[in-house]
Amino acid sequence: MPNALDSMPRSLQDLPPKWAHFCLDVEKFITGDLGVTLTDKTIVTAFSGGVDSTALLLVLYYLSQKNNCRLVAVHLNHQIRPEAHADAQWVQSFCKQLKTECIIESAQITEIAKQDGIGLEEAGRNARYSLFSQVLQSHHGDLVAVGHHLDDLAEDVLMRLVRGTGWPGLSGMPGHDKVRHLIRPFLLIPKVTLTQFLTDIGVSWRVDQSNEDTRWTRNRVRHSILPLFLEENPNFMESVARLWKIGSIDTAYWEEQTADIQNMVPEAALRNAHKAKRLRLYKAALETMEGSQALAETLFKLDTAWQEKRTGATFQFPAKITATITHSGVVFSAKH
Repeated sequence: MPNALDSMPRSLQDLPPKWAHFCLDVEKFITGDLGVTLTDKTIVTAFSGGVDSTALLLVLYYLSQKNNCRLVAVHLNHQIRPEAHADAQWVQSFCKQLKTECIIESAQITEIAKQDGIGLEEAGRNARYSLFSQVLQSHHGDLVAVGHHLDDLAEDVLMRLVRGTGWPGLSGMPGHDKVRHLIRPFLLIPKVTLTQFLTDIGVSWRVDQSNEDTRWTRNRVRHSILPLFLEENPNFMESVARLWKIGSIDTAYWEEQTADIQNMVPEAALRNAHKAKRLRLYKAALETMEGSQALAETLFKLDTAWQEKRTGATFQFPAKITATITHSGVVFSAKH
């Protein structure tokens, strides 16, 4: 399907002032809040063809001219929906008109889900991020950019609340995932703004009807739970954005405080420390172990035992990881 991009502004300077400022605000969020510079970077950009990813590709397209970036658009055909092949063709045509490199791959997500014993949603996500990682390596990329926006963040916060996630994880997905070299430039921008951006500059996008399928958890949250929160508090989205900012600050602080912790928390670090810090130190040591899962109740019990000086007491965590209280501190180890 051809894309009508002939009338689209081709540079930041050609954009209406409102949308030029919008792009520059995204750049400020990336460099300021996320702490990532764009200059001379190769950015692997997730491009499904939907409103979010289309807006993302275009904003990065405009910013790339200012920052001398190289963009590589990546699309994964899940082969689930009848229109999936047409979406892939649309994506390819769009990138060709932008003169942007485009990589399109296919995966039998239904079969993968069956083989791995997981849901379609999880299988699709795993396949996408695996592809992003592969392209990042093969194209010597610096960053992976995905189009999650404020609506997605609100859904994520609610899903984390349902799962019982603790603080600061409860504030939602990170804007900058350093391990995966991943950034989410739109995380504090509502979807309606992205839709208006594309509409105003005359660019269309693809619509994925599976987003209406309430068999998937995220769609149930989107269509059933989130609207109830907005009904009770019309400013809920702003509250989520505030929560995310506070959570990001707390995360950065505790990462600094626990940066030197390995699989043992020394007695000296625990002595005279506030309980909040002791729990963070245990969690940091636990997270150095492969497959670890920080269970709050077990951490509470561990801390009580440490306070009571129960030397030799051992606590079990998932993945056969144990925490043992010794005279030197708390030691975390894994049994294979």
